[in-house]
Amino acid sequence: MTPDQVELVAQAFYAVEYPGSWNSASEPLRAHFRNLARMAIGLLGQQMAQCRSSATPAPMISSQADRREKAVPEIH
Repeated sequence: MTPDQVELVAQAFYAVEYPGSWNSASEPLRAHFRNLARMAIGLLGQQMAQCRSSATPAPMISSQADRREKAVPEIH
């Protein structure tokens, strides 16, 4: 994750909670939202990795297999 990504996510989280400008927020408050953003980005990365590792290809239905066999001649 890049600092820019963290900053943008932190600003988005801040905007949901506070009506004021991100730039006028106190530094401790901005640091809090940056920490939340880092955690959220990290958790999203973990979840995406789990989804990728558990993904299995969809089973081929017989009509797809038949079309593939007809489209690709066997080499003997």
